[in-house]
Amino acid sequence: MGPAVKKQPINNQNNYDAEFAAIISAASAFEQHESKTENLLHVALDKIFEFGESIRQDPQAFESFLSDHQKAYNKVTKANPYNAFVELTFSDKRSKSWRSQISNVLALAAETIGQQGFVDWLVSNGGVSGCYDLAVKHFARPATAKAEKLRSIRLNTISEELKRKPIVKSALPGVSLPDGFHRSMLFSQGGQTFLVDIREDDNDATIEKYLLEAIGDRAVTTHPLADKSLFSLYRAIDLISGTCKPSSASQLQCIAIWNDKAENDAVTKLRFLSDAYSFTHATVTLAHALPELNGKGQFIFDLADADIFRQQFQQDSEWTIIEDNGTLILAGNAQSPTRLTLLPVSAYADRKLRQGRKLGLRTRHFTMSLDAMQRDSKNLDIAITLLQKANTQKTTPISRPKRFQWVFDGKYIELGFEQTSGMMNTNYPSIAFKATATILPRNELLLADAQAVWNSFRAYGEDIGGYIAHGEVEDAAFCIEHAFVNGDTIEYRSPLIIGRKMDPTQICESFVPAIMPTPPAPQTPPQVSKGSTQPRNYVLIEKNRRTKTIFPATPSSSGRAFGAFITSFLPDDAKHRADRKFDFEWQLEWWRCMTDIPVHVIASNWTDEEVVASKELGLLSEHGGGITRVGPRILIENRIDCLKQLYASDFDWGIIMDDDAVLMQAESHNSSYRLFAEMAASGKNAYNGVDVFAPIYGRKAPFSKELNAPGNPYANNHVFKKSTDLKGSMIVVRNFEKEGRKPLLPDPSFRTHGEDTYLVLQAVSLGYSTMTSWNMVLEELSGESTFANGDDDRTEKMRQGHELLVKKFGQLGLRMKAGSHTLEKKEFEIRCWGEKSKRIEIPKPR
Repeated sequence: MGPAVKKQPINNQNNYDAEFAAIISAASAFEQHESKTENLLHVALDKIFEFGESIRQDPQAFESFLSDHQKAYNKVTKANPYNAFVELTFSDKRSKSWRSQISNVLALAAETIGQQGFVDWLVSNGGVSGCYDLAVKHFARPATAKAEKLRSIRLNTISEELKRKPIVKSALPGVSLPDGFHRSMLFSQGGQTFLVDIREDDNDATIEKYLLEAIGDRAVTTHPLADKSLFSLYRAIDLISGTCKPSSASQLQCIAIWNDKAENDAVTKLRFLSDAYSFTHATVTLAHALPELNGKGQFIFDLADADIFRQQFQQDSEWTIIEDNGTLILAGNAQSPTRLTLLPVSAYADRKLRQGRKLGLRTRHFTMSLDAMQRDSKNLDIAITLLQKANTQKTTPISRPKRFQWVFDGKYIELGFEQTSGMMNTNYPSIAFKATATILPRNELLLADAQAVWNSFRAYGEDIGGYIAHGEVEDAAFCIEHAFVNGDTIEYRSPLIIGRKMDPTQICESFVPAIMPTPPAPQTPPQVSKGSTQPRNYVLIEKNRRTKTIFPATPSSSGRAFGAFITSFLPDDAKHRADRKFDFEWQLEWWRCMTDIPVHVIASNWTDEEVVASKELGLLSEHGGGITRVGPRILIENRIDCLKQLYASDFDWGIIMDDDAVLMQAESHNSSYRLFAEMAASGKNAYNGVDVFAPIYGRKAPFSKELNAPGNPYANNHVFKKSTDLKGSMIVVRNFEKEGRKPLLPDPSFRTHGEDTYLVLQAVSLGYSTMTSWNMVLEELSGESTFANGDDDRTEKMRQGHELLVKKFGQLGLRMKAGSHTLEKKEFEIRCWGEKSKRIEIPKPR
C-alpha cells in the first residue's frame, strides 16, 4: 500500500462519513463539467484514494461504513475496496466497465505508488487509460502469478540451457564483455559471421525479459521429489524443522498436525510448538488435506521423529499414514521400514507448549529472490571461513557475530555487520525492501535465523516475500508469508533481537489444543431429586483457576484514577450462598493481585461470622478499600449505593461490578487488567467522548479472530465502539459529579429485570456515550444465577422489565419489537446519540 498518501489518521465513523461526503461532492463536480477538463476526475480519484487507504487499515470501521451504505463486506471488497467506493461515488450513468477500470487503477495505486502523490502518479503513467493498462498486467491471471513466483528458477533453467548450445563454439576474437548474457544479434554475409550490438546500455531487467520470453510457458522442475504423493507433507516438515529448530534447540520441540476447515474444503495444518518462552515458529497449511486425519483431532509429531522422516524421505519417498490404536503411524516403504508415531495432543497436556501469537502492524514489506538467497548464503559461508582462518593467526580470536545489523546503503535497507566484527565487509541484500522503506528496523535479526531461512527456502525453487511486524514492541518480528505454486502456504515468524543482551522480542503465547470431543458412553442417569443440582468441585475449580492465571510480580498501578465498587449479595439458599462466597473470594484476590485499585464492597445479606471468616474482605482496608454492610435488598439499590460512593470519592472513574466479574488475561486478550493503568497514564481528558464503557462480552460479540487479526488496531490503540447493550457484570463510569456534570443514578423504583439495560438507556438519554472497550474481555465466574427459574420465567421477566423501560423512555422513541419480548432501540438511539462519535481510538501510552 502507499502510506505516504495518508495525510491524517481518521479516528471515528463520523469523520469517515464527513470525508466521504466531500468525495461525493468532488465526483459530482467532475460529472457536471466532464466535457471541459479531466482534472476534476483526478481530484475526485485522489480523494477516493486517500479515503480508501485510510479506512482499509481499520477493518471494523470499513465493515461498518459498508453496512451503513448497504454494501457487503466480503472477499471481493476486502481484496479491492475501491469496487464499492467507486460504485457509491459516481452516478448510475457510468457504465460497469468504466467503474471497473477506475477501481482497478485505484487498486494498482495502493500496491505500487510508493512515496509519489496520487495525481502525479496518475499523470506520469499516462492518466486513467495508461494506468489501467498497467493494472491489467499487474493483476494478471493465476498463471502469470505462478510464473512470477518461479521467476528465478525459470531464469536459471533457460540460462543453463543456452550456455550448453552456443552457435559460435569458440570465443569471438577482439570482443571483450562482462560476464553474463548480452542482447545482440548475429549478422552473416559472404560466409562470415559478425556479432552486432543492439544497445549498449541494456540493464539486467531487459536481459531477463528476453530470457523469460525464450523459456516461455515451459514447465520447470522446482524440486526432484515434487511428484511424490507426500511431498507437501515432506516440504512442510522440512521447512518447519529447518527454519525453527535453531531458535529453541535446548527446549522441547514438536509439530502439531491436524485437519481444519477452510472456505471451500478441508486443509491440513502443521504448526511448530516449543516450551521455550519466545522462539522462531512457522505454520504450514497444505491446500489438499491428508484424508487420514479427517475427524481425528490434533496430533503431535516429536521433532526428532520429524527429522528422521525428512531425512529418509529423500531416499525412500513412498510413505503412508496408518492408524493404530488411537495413534497415527507414518510408515516408510523400505525393506526395513521406519515407523514414526504421532501421538494425540492429550498426551502433551502437562507440557507447557507455546505457539506463535498474532502480531500487529506490518511496517516494511520485502521480497527474497532465489538467486539472492543463494548468493547471500554463499557469501556468508565465505565470510565465516575467512574469519576462522584469520582467527588462527591471532592471539585473541574474534568471536563469530551472532546477529546482523540493519544498514542503509543510501538507497536500500540491507543486512550487514559492525566494522569491528571481523567479518568480510560485504552487505547482504537478499531481503529486498521496497524503495519506500528507508528507516531501519529498531531490532536486529539473528545470524542463525537468516542462515536457516536462506538454506531452507532455496531448496524449493520459489521467490518469497514478507515483512517486519510490530508486537508488544515496534519491529518485533521478521515474517515470511508465501503461497507455493500448488496452493500450500507458510507463515514464518522470527523474533528480532533487542540490544546487545540479545533478548528476543515476545511473539509467542500458550498453545491451547483443540481437542475433539469424545461422545460419552451410554449410561443410566443418576436419580436426582427435582430442583437439586450437582455440587461444584471447589478444589478442582481452585486448581484450574490458579493454573491458568499468572499474577504479575507487582500489581499494575493506575495511581488512584480508578476505584472499584462491588455489589455482593448472598442468597438464602445454602448452596447458592456457598458458591457466591467461593467465587467472590477469588474475585477479590484477583483484583488485589492484578491491580492496586481500591475495592469497596456493598455486602448485602452477609452475617458477622461470614465477614470475619473472609480473608479477602479483611485485606480491603490495607489497599484503600472498605466494606459497607446492608441487609437483603434488590440489586438496583446496591448499585445505586456503588454509584453514590463513586461520586463522593476523588476517583476519575468507577468500576461498578457484580461479585463474579474478572477479566480474561491471556496474551490474546489485549490489555486486560493493564487497561486501567494505561488509561491513567494518558489522563482522563484523552478519553473525552467516552463516558460509560464495559469490556467485551464473548457471548454477545465473538472477539478472538478480530482482536488478534494481523494489522488490527487494538495492539497499539485503546478502541471504544458504540453499544447500548452492555453487560452489567462490569461497567466503568466517569465520576460525573467531579466533572460538574449530571450524575448517572437509576430510579430505585425500577424493581424488575433489566437494571443493566436501564442504566445504559438512562446514560444515553442524558447525552452520555455508552461503549464497549475492545482492549479487555469479561470473564464471569461460574456461580449459578438466581435470576430466573428456567427459560420461560426468564423471558417473562425480561418482557416485564422491557415494558417498564418503554414507559420510561417511550417519549424518546424506545419501543417493544412486534411479537417479541425484546426492545426496538433504533429510533431512541438516533434521537439521543446525536452527533457523538460511534468509534474512538486513543493511542496506548508508550
